[in-house]
Amino acid sequence: MIKLYCIFIFLLLTTLSFNSFSATSYYKCVTQEGTTFSQFPCDNNATVYKVNTTINQQVGPKVDYTKQLNELERESLLAGLQAELRSNQHKLAILDRKKDQADYKQQQRLNHILAKEDKKRIAADIAKKQKVINKNYKAQINMVKKRINKLQKKIDNYQ
Repeated sequence: MIKLYCIFIFLLLTTLSFNSFSATSYYKCVTQEGTTFSQFPCDNNATVYKVNTTINQQVGPKVDYTKQLNELERESLLAGLQAELRSNQHKLAILDRKKDQADYKQQQRLNHILAKEDKKRIAADIAKKQKVINKNYKAQINMVKKRINKLQKKIDNYQ
């Protein structure tokens, strides 16, 4: 008797494990006010419907997106560095233009019709101002070139 009972329980458990789905019932009631759906019957004319759902859900393969995310991050950093590099190269072009304009202004001062003494005095003043302009220009150019070199090294590391 005990063996028969154990076999019955074993068969019951195996059938339950193979049928790993659950059924949920709901009721549909059509009344004068309209159609309603409920967990409980509304009246004697309620229609029973069952929804079968499986417990084991299909899950896609687990994918490690770390490589793709790292590649996207690297590309983003590289794009930012390249944009900063272009910006600094534009700064160099602007500094060159400003220096040329300042030199031109100073040279134009000499071209005015002046007395010889005034020309000598102004030429000396122009020479001083051009030294200052060149000194400032070199300092600014060196700073921007250093920044460009650093950015180029960073870009080379990412490529």
